[in-house]
Amino acid sequence: MSDYNFLIETKLSPEQYGVLSLISRTAYEQGLNLYLVGGAVRDLTFGQQAVRDLDFAVQGDPLKILSRLGSGGSSPGPTFRLATGSGELALVYQEFDARTGTAELWFTNGVRVELGHTREDVFSKPGQRPEMRPATIFEDLKRRDFSVNAMAISLHPNSRGLLLDPTNGAADIERRELRVLHLRSFSEDPIRIYRFLRLAQRLDFTAEERTKHHFDTALQNRVWERLDADQQGRELRAILQEENPARILRVLGDRKLLGGLDKKLASTRITYERFPRSRTAAQAVPGADSYLVNFLILVEKLSKSEKQRMAKKVLGINKVIKETLNMEREAKKLARLLVSSKAALPRQVYFLLAKESYHLLLYLLVYYPQAKVQSRVKNYLTRYLPLRAKLPRAELQALGFKPGAKFDQIIESVFLDQVDGKIKTPQQLTKALRERAGIKEAPAAPAPRARRSKPSKQVA
Repeated sequence: MSDYNFLIETKLSPEQYGVLSLISRTAYEQGLNLYLVGGAVRDLTFGQQAVRDLDFAVQGDPLKILSRLGSGGSSPGPTFRLATGSGELALVYQEFDARTGTAELWFTNGVRVELGHTREDVFSKPGQRPEMRPATIFEDLKRRDFSVNAMAISLHPNSRGLLLDPTNGAADIERRELRVLHLRSFSEDPIRIYRFLRLAQRLDFTAEERTKHHFDTALQNRVWERLDADQQGRELRAILQEENPARILRVLGDRKLLGGLDKKLASTRITYERFPRSRTAAQAVPGADSYLVNFLILVEKLSKSEKQRMAKKVLGINKVIKETLNMEREAKKLARLLVSSKAALPRQVYFLLAKESYHLLLYLLVYYPQAKVQSRVKNYLTRYLPLRAKLPRAELQALGFKPGAKFDQIIESVFLDQVDGKIKTPQQLTKALRERAGIKEAPAAPAPRARRSKPSKQVA
């Protein structure tokens, strides 16, 4: 059996692990049982190199955790110092759905998670939204879509790392199969049609025999036409967050299912070739949320009013909508500056790009192939930012110079000379720090005098 404590500590990114530690500690302080559920547990069990989603289920009131983390809004909530050594963390935004008891959380380190209470869904009529009732973690797992998503890992200190798998999802992962948990699963919740195709493409899993029969029946009955705008928007967001959205969108297009997510998508041309470019560029842009650029690729051929409508449907958050829809205009202005005399020096490029969002830089890499734009954005990301992360503060303090305003000025001037290529070696760096701090080099120690050997006596 897998050691899930080890997997959590080694497979989650430092940012994800910091968020998990904060939420689990907060839940314990509130006397609540917290579980990692869904896709994260599936990916850990399957041995994925990276875990995509962090979904938590709490047996109790999630508002007790949310109130401790901070209120939702455009500014961060309380700041928490992480015991993991990954710095400080705050909640930037939270959106709570009172009907489902679920919140979407965005943190300052770029991690987004979902937190909800354990529940069971009661469908009075197929295709209609279910009645939701508080339930135990085992009942919560059994109401989920596929067995591979119906596993949980306890995060309570007394049982941390314990796997709960009431529907034998681990065995289905080993067989690389997707199996629904209910006879009417697709008809009761048609969004599962799209989720099934998305997971099958991403994981390269096949349908279990009865699941395939239920899936084909649901397609024949066109149950996917019953999705409301909120469900459509959430699934489109999930597709755009995939590593390969083009592959999934093509499958949906071939099956004539795109119209079930939005009628306009069924009749517009999607520029599929841009999605791989977005995926490649995102690897060089730390903290960039590629799904915002992927959204713009998806709606590229739509009118302005249709883009606004789709943004409200898919992105949802006013601040994010505004930033995304302004990206094309802002990128055009920034691209002009990057090829002008105002970006002739590397330090000018740094100052231009340091005030821009990573999303905008990703957009430039995807939509502006000009050599100057590409090279200057990449230099900023791969050269200047790493230099910024390694400012020689410790070296200057080691020379006996105390922190303060003058200290910061020296560090900044040395950094900019490194950006411009005037300081390249550690020796040049040390010399520059000494000169600007007014610290003379210690005189070289005198060379030891050579001992003169006495002449040996000759023996007659």
